[in-house]
This record gives sequence, C-alpha cells and structure tokens, in this order.
Amino acid sequence: MGKRIVVTRQLERADSLSARLEAQGAQAILCPTIKVIPPASCAEIDRAISRIKVYRWVVFPSANSVRSVFRRMLEIGMSTDRLAEVSLAAVGPATRQALEAGGATVSFVPDEYVAERLGETLNPVADERILVVKADIGEPTLREVLARRGAQVDEVVAYRTVTQPPPENAVIELKRGVDVLTFTSPSTVRGFLELGPDWRDVTVGVMIATIGPLTSSAVRDMGVEVQVEAEEHTMDGLVSALVTEFTSKADR
Repeated sequence: MGKRIVVTRQLERADSLSARLEAQGAQAILCPTIKVIPPASCAEIDRAISRIKVYRWVVFPSANSVRSVFRRMLEIGMSTDRLAEVSLAAVGPATRQALEAGGATVSFVPDEYVAERLGETLNPVADERILVVKADIGEPTLREVLARRGAQVDEVVAYRTVTQPPPENAVIELKRGVDVLTFTSPSTVRGFLELGPDWRDVTVGVMIATIGPLTSSAVRDMGVEVQVEAEEHTMDGLVSALVTEFTSKADR
C-alpha cells in the first residue's frame, strides 16, 4: 500500500494489526490510545468463576475478557480446566483463538462478529443461566438481547479499559502527516480525543477506517466521517478493506 497508517489499539495488542499492515507494504505508526487494567474490585469475577458450573454458557465479547479471566483464575489458584464444565461462546475469531490458546474449547461463534448477533443466535438460552464477561465500559446490548430471549444473565466486569494520551513520539508522527487512522473499538476513538484540540487537525484529509459499525458510530459522534468500514469485523477484515480501497483508487 505504501501508506502511513496509524494503529490506535492498546500497545500489547497492536502488533497483530501492525504486522498485517506492514505485510501489505504500509508503514504502521503505533499510537495506543487505551490500556487495559484490572477491575477496581475482583470480588464479582472471583465469585462468578468460583461457581462457574451453575452457568449453561459463559460468553466472552472480546479477547481481553478471555485473557482477564485466565489471569484471574491463575491468580487465585484455580485451574483454567474449570472452563470445561460449561459451554463457551466467543464473539469472533480473535476471541476464540484466545480461548483455544489457553486450552479451552469453544462451542459457539456467531456468523457475524458483533455482540448483538451473538446474543441473537446463541442456543439454547431460554431459562438458562448465562455469564457475560465484559469490560467496565462494555455495551449492554448483549445482556439485553439474551434477556429478551428468556435467559437469566449475570454480567461481571473482568477488566477496565482506560484512555491514555498518545505517546509524544506518536504525536510527532501524526503531525508529520499520515494517510489513515484506524480504530478497532469505540474506546480507541474516545482515547484519540485525548489529543485535545489538536485531534481534529489530525483528521483533516485523512482516511478513517474502522473495524465495524459500533466503532464507526463512535467516530461519527466526533463529527468525523468514516471512509472505510470492515465487512468482516476482524483485524484481517480491516486490512482487507483498506487494501480493497487503495486498489480501487489506483484503478480509477
């Protein structure tokens, strides 16, 4: 692609997107706008995982939720093998891979990698107890959809997503000029606002690319248009959408 593309994911997970972009000939500029930290209290998550077998399903809306549960289970001396006592659902491929990397078996992944679709297609749910493991700022959509379908839903916060100002070296790169800003969650969009009054200047004349509709909505709430939205809501889908966009422009 030969483009300067900004990656706003948390630093620990930025490499997966950066590597994909660089494989396509882009220059990836790391500009993490969020970080993941433990919840203010682990009491709820500890209680949930200690009685995990009361649930029919444990639902993971993100890879971060998986890693947070695995980490907490190890911290309290509980084997992750306990997850074999329930059925596990993952919102998409990255979440499934995080579970499988920890030795867990995934029973369900929706055909469209968004929380609403997971809630609509998970079965059985009527009269079943379901645990949803989420971030502190996670959307209520999944719980609401499952509850409408007759499930008894417990939500627990496994981690917090907090915004952070981009590092100074990233700000310097932004001011030098970039071709694309990528956003992979609404929280990365909110974190980008930490640039303060300079953030809007950075977006002028720059392509905005998102991983999916929720993230696009967060961008539009900033008063900024989205040019590229991934059809498949994954890192590969985002990169594919960018490749398609730049290829089509080159052919015009």
